[in-house]
Amino acid sequence: MMALDMIILPVLVLAVASEELKNTYLGLLGFSGLVVAGLVQPLIGRYSDRTRSPLGRRVPYILGGCTVACTGLIGIGLASRYVALFGVYLFIQVTANFAYGPYQAVIRDLVPVHRIGIAASLRILTDAVGGLVLVSLSGALIGRSSRADSINWLWVTLGLLGACFMLAAVISSLTIRARETARGAAAWHTMPQRHGPGLHPQLSRFLLSRFLIIAAVAVFETYGLFFLRDVVGLENAAQALGNMVLAIGGVLALSIYPAGWLSDRIGRKPVVLAGAVGAALSSIALLSADSAAEVLVIASLIGMSVGVLLSANWALANDLGTKGREAQHMGFVGLATAGGIGLAKVLGPAVDLLNRAGPGWGYTALLAGCGLFFLAGAILLLPLKTARPTEPIENKP
Repeated sequence: MMALDMIILPVLVLAVASEELKNTYLGLLGFSGLVVAGLVQPLIGRYSDRTRSPLGRRVPYILGGCTVACTGLIGIGLASRYVALFGVYLFIQVTANFAYGPYQAVIRDLVPVHRIGIAASLRILTDAVGGLVLVSLSGALIGRSSRADSINWLWVTLGLLGACFMLAAVISSLTIRARETARGAAAWHTMPQRHGPGLHPQLSRFLLSRFLIIAAVAVFETYGLFFLRDVVGLENAAQALGNMVLAIGGVLALSIYPAGWLSDRIGRKPVVLAGAVGAALSSIALLSADSAAEVLVIASLIGMSVGVLLSANWALANDLGTKGREAQHMGFVGLATAGGIGLAKVLGPAVDLLNRAGPGWGYTALLAGCGLFFLAGAILLLPLKTARPTEPIENKP
């Protein structure tokens, strides 16, 4: 979905929208997709938790959702008007999250409690690497569309995304069934339906925390280019942003696994707090950067801190899941994630208003707000009652 959102949709919007409205139309698509994802995941997660089938609780949704979502990619390629593009994109969001909601519960389903931290870190790492590889390939392919040859590079790009989508669905499904069979869950579909205990009593506190943390993270990818151009004063802001993304991605990848390993041993909250403090201080330090080199150094610190924070936070999200309601629980986590990204997307008017009041005031408020969001998100978790990762987790009604 990252390649679709970052590469293909902007190209298609340029073809169906006027130049002066392209950002508005693209923003509306992105925000609407987040709303749909946030609503679908908890709902389909609830049904997945109650499903009894020969393929288990998750596989039917993963295979079915991915298969139908791939048909939507055909509609994306055929859309010649914005209304059609909007409708097909929402269809893809519904069907893709039909699969993604149950998929998010797999760690809680199959991974031993004392290994959830490492599993969560590997999940974040593989998602990030896979997404960046597809973004790079999609950009290279669709960038050839301007060449005068007989190949329709849009369809080649869409075909690549569809093939990767289905390959991931098949590999995930086979792996899930193999693990379930190994754990003696092959006859799961014959078990009577039972209502598990309620969701974690402090889930709302965690969701608010994740909402704030994700909003702070999403600010950088949304407004980074304009900040580098308007505040730091870099002539080639796009190139600097590319280098910044590489720096953040590189150190984030290096920090994720150690953070997950450490959170399995000392607990999630100390690691989350350390990552949040580092991210907050780095965000504010970015205001003092006045060269590409300084931006690169500070961006690396941000990436390391965010990697530590997200790894332990995702592990904590899995820790709080209730037996029998894993997918529904992760659906609400997905709702908080989508809400945080959505908040970052709608801060633009406030930034513009403050920038008109004083030079750079909007960006100063934005980065200071990021620091506060990181810290507030971590502090909200301090009273959260959780078991140590090496202990069984009790689920209370």
